[in-house]
Amino acid sequence: MFSISEFIKVNRVYFIWAVFLSTLYLFRSMFGLVFMTFIMCFIFASIGHKIRRKYHWNRRMIVISLYLFFLLCEILFIAVVPSKLVSETLNFTAQLPDTISFLKKWINTQAQGNEIIARIVDQFSVNISPADALTWAWSLLNTGIHYIGWFFLAMLFSFLILLDLPTLSLGIRRLRDTKLAETYKEISGSVVLFAKVVGENFRAQLIISAINTCLTAIGLYFLGIKAIALLCTIVFICGLIPVLGMIISSVPIVLMAVNTGGMALGLWALGMIILIHLLEAYVLNPRIVSSVMHINPVMTLIILYIAHSFLGLWGMLLGVPIAVYFYRKINIHQTNQI
Repeated sequence: MFSISEFIKVNRVYFIWAVFLSTLYLFRSMFGLVFMTFIMCFIFASIGHKIRRKYHWNRRMIVISLYLFFLLCEILFIAVVPSKLVSETLNFTAQLPDTISFLKKWINTQAQGNEIIARIVDQFSVNISPADALTWAWSLLNTGIHYIGWFFLAMLFSFLILLDLPTLSLGIRRLRDTKLAETYKEISGSVVLFAKVVGENFRAQLIISAINTCLTAIGLYFLGIKAIALLCTIVFICGLIPVLGMIISSVPIVLMAVNTGGMALGLWALGMIILIHLLEAYVLNPRIVSSVMHINPVMTLIILYIAHSFLGLWGMLLGVPIAVYFYRKINIHQTNQI
């Protein structure tokens, strides 16, 4: 006779993971907030640990000092950037239809007599009206405000978590002495490994993205391209997506360059982008990202495509660390078997 309890007991590992993943799926609408909170906890905890190990300061004082400094930086950022960012976004979207029309005419002129290029241009031609551009701009701003709200909530939650981290850790470890001991034993190690992989990957991408943003800002300034705040914000956000982010962030830079100084400035901007990303690929990535992830760029693109198909934007952010986690998990399992 079939027994549910016996079936669960025999397949308890799969059952535990099914319940865990189902719980994550139920809270998928809050995943962005949870992810931001985790990343802040990971980064501030690692910084605090290094400071405490070197100077032996009080742990709570280190946490409070770090968050006060971070809050001060945010206040300075809010006082300077948002108004400029909004105006640049509206100006960029207002000019977008004319810029695309200019590009189409230039490409059609260059493609005269070449039927293959003309067909490609016809297939990929895009018609954007000023009303469509304005609607897109407001939608982008509303999405940005939504994520900014999550950002400040994540900052508050991560601060409270780190402030009382030893007590919270002790409470979680006590699960070993409860009826959830089997669940704790099965999940804890995997969750810790997954959290470590995601945290290391995202920290590496943040460093790469920050360096790219600074170099892009310098390049835009010397080329005389407008909307530096908007374009650098796009570069920083897209820089969190491995490999593919470079392509996404390059499009608005080239469009703004074309709108500012024609095709000549657009080609200069394209050259600047290529130079920065050659520096990233051959200098920064081997020293920062590859030392953490050890993954081929072509494989990265394949992983991003598959992850985006299943998880959308979050798949593009988390696809690589998830793949690396499973790779490390398989290696650990094989080592244990040997």
